[in-house]
Amino acid sequence: MPQPLDPLLSTLLALPDDRRAAVERELIPVARAAALGEVAADVAHDVANPLFGAIGLVDLLLEDSEPDSDEAARLQMVKDTMLEMKDTLQVVLDFARGARSNAGQASLDEAVRAAIELLRHGRGRALAIEERYEAEPATVPCSPGALVQAVLQLLLASREAPQLLVEVSGASLRVSPAPAETLGTVVAARIVADHGGRCERDADGLTVSWD
Repeated sequence: MPQPLDPLLSTLLALPDDRRAAVERELIPVARAAALGEVAADVAHDVANPLFGAIGLVDLLLEDSEPDSDEAARLQMVKDTMLEMKDTLQVVLDFARGARSNAGQASLDEAVRAAIELLRHGRGRALAIEERYEAEPATVPCSPGALVQAVLQLLLASREAPQLLVEVSGASLRVSPAPAETLGTVVAARIVADHGGRCERDADGLTVSWD
């Protein structure tokens, strides 16, 4: 006996050809984001388990090292880097699960400055960034950690740009030129949307804003 068609597929097949093509184009980014979420969850789980084990081993080595020694300082640097990786993995997992970070209020100015500072201390080619801020900083309905991660992902997706302009005006952030479309930008858009904001891309840049 033939199986009934999926309701969404039935609806699509019933549409006129021109309208069906338009709807399918709108659905492609949604399907791509869902697929990326599944892949992100699998990769995050695969990386998280050995990472947590490595953090435990570093803790054991720290216990055996002399306090305030060069060895202890180097081990602590390794642990701090691993903990940053752990935080990034958690953001990816939250994105894949559709989880919303803890509610709160965050300064958009401070989040942008913190993300830029993290980027400048990271590895890879240095990125030339011009920063512009308004005199009165604005707060947005987002947990500080999640907001920093969202901005950082947008900046990481802009690393190929020779010069980047980052403008904060009220409750909006403008990045020019627009970041490349990567898993990071999908994660950033998800974080922003989960906290009541929106990301809008145009030919010249990308704007993150809250009403």
